[in-house]
Amino acid sequence: MTSENSTASATVPPEQRYGKWRIVAAVAGLLGFVLAILTPFLPVKETTTAVHWPQNGRVSNVDAPLVSYTPIRLDVTLPCSLVDQLPAAGGTLLRTLPEDGPRPGLQGLVIRADAKNVIVADRDVPLATADRADVARNAPGCAIRFVSTPENTTAEFTGMPPGAETSNQLSNSVDDPNLRPQVTGFYTDLPASTPIDGIDVQTQVDTRFNTSPSTIKLIAIIVGIASTILALVALGFVDMRDGRGHIRFMPQGWLRPRPVDFTVIGVLGIWWLIGPNTSDDGYQITMATQAKHSGYLINYFRSFGVPENPVGWNDYLFTAISHVTTAAPAMRLPGLVLGLLTWLIISREMIPRLGRAVRNNPAALWAGAGGFLLIWLPLNNGLRPEPAVVFFSLLTWVSVERAIATGRLLPVAIAVPCAALCVGAAPGGLIAVAALLAASRQIITRIVKRRKRDGLLPLIAPILASGMAYLFYAFFTPTAASLREAITVKGITGPTLDWYEESVRYYYLMLETEDGSAVRRIGVLTAFLCLLTVLVFMLRRKRPAGISSGPVWRLMAVFFATIVLLAFTPTKWTHHLGLFAGYAAGIAAVAATLTMAPMMRSKRNRVFFAAAILFIAGISFAARVGYYWVGTYGIPWNTMPPQILGLQVSWVLFFASIVTALYGLWLHYRRDYAPEPTTRGSRTLPTLAIVTMLMVLFDITTMAKGAYAQRGSFSWTASNVRALQGDTCSMADYVLMETDPNAGQLRPAPRPDGSVPTAAQALAGTSTGFTPTGVPGWLSTLKSNPGHNTDVTNVDQPETVGGKRNPDPKTDGVPLPFGLNPATTPVLGSAGASGLANLTTDWYTLGAIDESTPLVTLSVAGPVAATGLNGVPREGRTLFLEAGHRSANGAVQPLGRLAPLDAWTNNNWRNLRFPTADLPRGANTVRVVIDDRVPSPDPVVVTPPRMTPMKTLQEFLGRDTVVALDFMVAFAFPCQHQVRAVNGVFERPEYRISPDYLATINTSNTWQGWKTGGPLGVTDAMYHEQIVPTYLKGKWAMDWGTLTKYTPWTAAEPAQLELGTTTRSGWYTPGPMRSAPY
Repeated sequence: MTSENSTASATVPPEQRYGKWRIVAAVAGLLGFVLAILTPFLPVKETTTAVHWPQNGRVSNVDAPLVSYTPIRLDVTLPCSLVDQLPAAGGTLLRTLPEDGPRPGLQGLVIRADAKNVIVADRDVPLATADRADVARNAPGCAIRFVSTPENTTAEFTGMPPGAETSNQLSNSVDDPNLRPQVTGFYTDLPASTPIDGIDVQTQVDTRFNTSPSTIKLIAIIVGIASTILALVALGFVDMRDGRGHIRFMPQGWLRPRPVDFTVIGVLGIWWLIGPNTSDDGYQITMATQAKHSGYLINYFRSFGVPENPVGWNDYLFTAISHVTTAAPAMRLPGLVLGLLTWLIISREMIPRLGRAVRNNPAALWAGAGGFLLIWLPLNNGLRPEPAVVFFSLLTWVSVERAIATGRLLPVAIAVPCAALCVGAAPGGLIAVAALLAASRQIITRIVKRRKRDGLLPLIAPILASGMAYLFYAFFTPTAASLREAITVKGITGPTLDWYEESVRYYYLMLETEDGSAVRRIGVLTAFLCLLTVLVFMLRRKRPAGISSGPVWRLMAVFFATIVLLAFTPTKWTHHLGLFAGYAAGIAAVAATLTMAPMMRSKRNRVFFAAAILFIAGISFAARVGYYWVGTYGIPWNTMPPQILGLQVSWVLFFASIVTALYGLWLHYRRDYAPEPTTRGSRTLPTLAIVTMLMVLFDITTMAKGAYAQRGSFSWTASNVRALQGDTCSMADYVLMETDPNAGQLRPAPRPDGSVPTAAQALAGTSTGFTPTGVPGWLSTLKSNPGHNTDVTNVDQPETVGGKRNPDPKTDGVPLPFGLNPATTPVLGSAGASGLANLTTDWYTLGAIDESTPLVTLSVAGPVAATGLNGVPREGRTLFLEAGHRSANGAVQPLGRLAPLDAWTNNNWRNLRFPTADLPRGANTVRVVIDDRVPSPDPVVVTPPRMTPMKTLQEFLGRDTVVALDFMVAFAFPCQHQVRAVNGVFERPEYRISPDYLATINTSNTWQGWKTGGPLGVTDAMYHEQIVPTYLKGKWAMDWGTLTKYTPWTAAEPAQLELGTTTRSGWYTPGPMRSAPY
């Protein structure tokens, strides 16, 4: 064994010993390279899907919700005789979207008849019309034809009698691929007894991505991988021609642990258990688990179901784990392992290469650990690809540094596929290219020096083969044509921002949102400060003693290039800044060394550096401490910037930085009159190491505080501990639901005279200004369920109540939310009241109170004074739940009043909560009291109180109920059966689970909506939603999210799919997908 820089001579083997390896390296490398280039164009086997209608020999409604929205080809033939089966007023012969959905005409095909005409309309474009009387004459061969393909859409009436075309447009053809209709099934008003002779509807589903490699492609991939490996082995032997033999990879003693190693391992281990989720964990786990059913890594929540390829190889790690379990601790294991391996590279390979002064300085190692953890903890926890990118980008940098140090090229051939794995994990993986570019000059120099001895092809071919080897994965199942279409679709659906809009990312970092939270800012801004400090120092001192200038300059070049390359990623989210974690560690280690004695003997400069750190901390703590969705539960300062004793921490730090900077200025001006205090040796305060590790401690303690605050309710700590004990269903065990709100309605108690009031009489009680007709017109049952409509500019779509559309309170009764039955649930409102509006209901008898009845709930609308999350008061009309004890003689003794808890911030329908644990001892009756002392123009609507026995979502939904999970919630509900996309067709869900109100409106409904090809464009078209009352156990005022029940707009049976297999070339494309957002 020799070191990298060993110059010990050895007997050079004979030329012929290496001649064979040069030939092998050249031939195998070229073969691997060529096969990799050919792989995207080799044939594949496609699993095809077709849907035919009618099915089972009868005319009936059929559901076939297409993942791609539109088929490759839709071919419709309807005999003219079908018109006679419709009523004289008309009806629908065929449509591809349910009639009662939000956009049936705009998105789908409608073939219908009215009293005078028969019309074929596609996406609100009337393509062909004919007089109904002419169609009803049923001339021989008369048929209604519709054909839609990526090339054109044609509609025509064939076989019409003479003269029919004089006043009608019997045919039309439009060359527009985006005119293809969306298909969720086939629906008709035709009676089931209609003869099916002549009816022929054929749909070719878009399954271009559901492919597997053909035999020839599989052979090419296997041979290509084997050739690439052989070429690398051969290049290794050619490298050994320098006579130095094998050079060890890791330094001696690399397995010997140090206190900083135990600290990093401990922090990463704790964070694995208690750390928050990222914004995309649900996205990643859904894609990973869906890959088992869809046949490819599907972009499930957007872009019409195109694949994530050529990026996303790391998601298949989660696919493999999901075969065993989908529990959060297991899914987080790859991130934990990558974090530990990244620290291994940082501490054993990166920091030692930066120079003797850095390597031998314990403070530098601690600062490196702090710089690494400050970015890794808030940005790289969870299932996102940044951990893989950080690890392989560091491996790329270390490999090229090793190549420069040893003069060998095998490390370069290893660095290139590592860079490819970075790019293949996420678009941000472009940063690995920075490491190759930073060292390109030195690498080219070594290739040129060795060209005369070893030849050019034996050196270049293995590097080319290893660099292109990633294509074997990227195009293992897809083809060049299919991935080109996928990239085109994603470019249309977005989001895509240009390179010159990179400032948006840092704008987000400075916002007071989760993207700009304090824990995110501090790590990134500290890294930038360290980078600037090292740059200034290295420019001032070209070769500081004990610092390896070459590696440090290349490290800075990589960091700066990373900032530039990030601008070319299509999205500008701040979580991409987690890519800096590895390089930030090295830069922090160098900065810590340069800002301590003996490198920085000037006390003035050290004071200025401390002032800069305090200023960075002040900017960071001007934001709240926030994570995404449930990750922020219980965290201190999650709604406002950190404060201590009423003082905002950011201002304290800001003034501290000003005072420190003034002290530095005093030292600066004092130099003109007295010698500046200097420090010799190494006994200076390691400011950077102390600050970064304190901030890491802050991350850990705030998260631990959040877990403690959430005791008895959901937190990731509690959920993960339960998962390790075998209960893996996470949040589904903490959300309670009213399975039947109508059954939970409290019964009116008998009055003192023995009479029992009706539900309406009990609610009316003693009132002023409250009437059954006092419900305001703006009240909507849908606004209480923000998840209904995916177009957030149009949330007032009417809801189905009692089987009727557009219910009129004057004739059909008041529409009620939460599944409440208008026939048994009275409602009172104060709209239109003049003066005071007060209400005291009759007493209601409480049922048995046990663990299944933790709440008395009350559905209300309008402004009501209540207590929100964390005790925050909300203004409104005064409402109480008064508890009392009813004695045997019927008299009721009031015992006390309970103020309501409210998880909602708007004035629409919602459920006020009164914990039964807070009821006075001996209470067996309750009543509702609205006691206003000041007239208010804002009406209040109220229904009777309920005490419904509750179940957890897991108990109710189980593992088999098909549920549509929004991407933000999917990771927290691992036991639920997510809607599967199989053979190009979605399963039919029964429920939807979405996040809190604002997240649903601002994120789910826009990201997953119909305009961008998300699954909500399918479910909205097929189902009416009804909110189900749910509550987070132990945190009754928390808006955790929403469970909604799906009811089909039109009852239908599932379609029968006709599956087949065909071979496609790598050039084959069935045409462009319909991806325009109209």
